[in-house]
Amino acid sequence: MSDLGVRAAEDRYEQELHRGLGVLGNIAITVSAVTPASSVFIIVPFIILTAGSAAVLSMIFAAIIGVVMAFCWAELSAAFPVAGGDYALVWHAFRGRWGQLGSALSFVTFALMLSSVAFIPAVIALGTAEYLSSVVTLDTAIAGAAVCLIAAVVGILRIRTNALLTGIFLAIELIALLVLTILGLANLHVERVGDFFSGVIGNSSGGLDAVPLAVVFTATASAVFAYNGYSNAVNFSEETQGSSRRIATAILWSLVITVIAELVPTMAVLLGAPDLAAITTSSSPMIDFMKATSNDTINNLVSLGVALAIFNATLAIILEFGRILYSSARDRAWPGVVNDWLRSVHPRFKSPWVATALVGIVSATLCLTVDLNTLITLTGASLVADYALISLAGLVGRQGGATANSPYRMPWWPLPPLVALIALVYIVTQQTTTALIVTGGTILIGFVYWLVVIYPQRGRAWNLKEPLRDETA
Repeated sequence: MSDLGVRAAEDRYEQELHRGLGVLGNIAITVSAVTPASSVFIIVPFIILTAGSAAVLSMIFAAIIGVVMAFCWAELSAAFPVAGGDYALVWHAFRGRWGQLGSALSFVTFALMLSSVAFIPAVIALGTAEYLSSVVTLDTAIAGAAVCLIAAVVGILRIRTNALLTGIFLAIELIALLVLTILGLANLHVERVGDFFSGVIGNSSGGLDAVPLAVVFTATASAVFAYNGYSNAVNFSEETQGSSRRIATAILWSLVITVIAELVPTMAVLLGAPDLAAITTSSSPMIDFMKATSNDTINNLVSLGVALAIFNATLAIILEFGRILYSSARDRAWPGVVNDWLRSVHPRFKSPWVATALVGIVSATLCLTVDLNTLITLTGASLVADYALISLAGLVGRQGGATANSPYRMPWWPLPPLVALIALVYIVTQQTTTALIVTGGTILIGFVYWLVVIYPQRGRAWNLKEPLRDETA
């Protein structure tokens, strides 16, 4: 091998994880992490309470934002298929004239991701007890912690095994949503279709009031998060077989499946509810709808399906975050011995077992010590900041030539990242002051750590290598 070839090999990551995923397996894990059923039963009710029948319009607006964001993620992920995901995308996109910003911004991105590593699995897992209550009464915190620990143990197994498990659970989840849709269609009120766009919501006297367009936009901010997670496909890029264009395919199809799986049941419930005023003022419209249109058996089976979806989502998210921690250790984000520990790969399963176990343990601890509302507050605004950084990366990556060789090119550039940034500015205004303060603090901590710990090392730390590609593709 020539000196040039040796240097090129040294500048590229090694294949340490098992490349055993097809694009369908990647999509199964990615959509499982989004968990459409949990979104429909937990997030969509809040959207309906806010926007009434116009919740559908809010979800359509959110889907449009999802499309432009997915275009950004698809181009960046196809160009830079790295398990670290967003922080690696930002690092590689800011090249050339933008190079001086890349290291700091990517570490800030990592800090934002790190703030979600334990919070999001805990938020999802804490819903387990509620949906198992029809069968058995469990303590919410203990049930959530148990789900996190079991998911972490399963997550250490081979990625192909996890893809199979998540695929099976995802099928059950989609069946539960199909049942909800069928119940809606069986009790259809066709005349309500126009209400999706004009918008009505129940009032205290049992009648219906009009929903202002401003309220629809407010609900759109929540709907964006109902779809969040379709970009997680990039975190499994080093385990996915074939061209990195497949990662772009997985991201785009994951969004399509997510939108259909969440939007269609929501429309069906609003069209099929016996009393539109009652359903739009209920704190649990999906459960109330099932009770009004089915029987206890169907209600219990769907609730069990949602409980399985929660476990499936916790498993998929722990898989994702385990790979982010593994990748960050490989890029030397931590003190030396911690890097060596977190980047450990299981000799048999070829999975980042220490990082995966750590995510599960921290998530379980949070389930036992922090209440759900606090966890939700700590996650929302950080996602907005992450979206904004990816949108900027989508702009400068193409403009600076970093994504010139990407096997996938987003259409209509630069409109997608620009539209996303405009929408995100509005979504920021819908966040609580506490969430914005926490996110601002996270950004500050990330920058200070980079300035004090990373920058003085002058490339010995946080000097990311070239993406690893499937040489058999």
